Amino acid sequence: MTDYEQVWDEVEFYSDGKKIAAYLYRPKDWKPGDPPRPAICVLHGYSGMKDVYGMDVPQWLWESGYFVLSHDYPGFGVSEGERGRHRPLEQAQSVYDGVTYLQTIDGVDPERIGYYGSSYGGAHAIWCAAFDERVKVVVSAVMVSDGERWMESVRRPHEWQDFKAKVEEAERKRVLPGETTSIPLPEIMLTDPHTQMVLDQFHSKSARYNPEYDLESAAANMRYKPEWVAHRISPRPVLMIYAENDNLVPPQEQLSCYAALGEPKKLVMLPEAQHYESYQFCNADKHAIQKAEALAWFGEHL
Repeated sequence: MTDYEQVWDEVEFYSDGKKIAAYLYRPKDWKPGDPPRPAICVLHGYSGMKDVYGMDVPQWLWESGYFVLSHDYPGFGVSEGERGRHRPLEQAQSVYDGVTYLQTIDGVDPERIGYYGSSYGGAHAIWCAAFDERVKVVVSAVMVSDGERWMESVRRPHEWQDFKAKVEEAERKRVLPGETTSIPLPEIMLTDPHTQMVLDQFHSKSARYNPEYDLESAAANMRYKPEWVAHRISPRPVLMIYAENDNLVPPQEQLSCYAALGEPKKLVMLPEAQHYESYQFCNADKHAIQKAEALAWFGEHL
């Protein structure tokens, strides 16, 4: 992965009483007294962090003159919160609070804020934009659209039934004896060889990587369905990007959500790309397509 000179400020804001760690990028050609600029919140994926393979996007957005905020969700990276706890609605609240934080920054135009979300961050971009009209433009890449459908689609029928039974049993133990059941991440986010390579070579190298999650994380994911609210975003514009050969989050997830969106919208395919080939570190050529489309979309609509 590329080593970048530090051009960001390490900042903090609060969400549900937890201190959230973030990087704030200020345009290098902006100075106090200049006209305000648009800003973009960059949202990381299911097991990601702001500084694990996700720094290319903030970098090129910053180079293009935007203010950029990239934060760790509660319990991830160096943000406060329980480790191994993945709750989409808690993460969504941190996204809303990130927008509020951006609106306090000198130089940010509070009426020109967008989202760029990738993978599970793409799900948050759709969900949060549906309920937060402060956000004017959305780019969502290789997203999860319906958590339950996604988890079922990557399992064989008997595997899905067994997994659902395990989740339901864990929920009963959590509610009655108060026990927490944790399992390795690849048992929740079922991994193909491409994804396992990324986990082994990149995720697990971070000292802050969460190797296990409680099974309530899976239950919460099953109840998270951004596709159901996607229609609320219109008439604000949405760019949807998918990877043609994505085995981690199959293209049907993005295509189904795209069909639920109102206008204006645009769909872009990364040809013959797997999930993580939408990222710079894994496939620079495929990521370049995504970068060009996203910059054009923000340039036109933000």
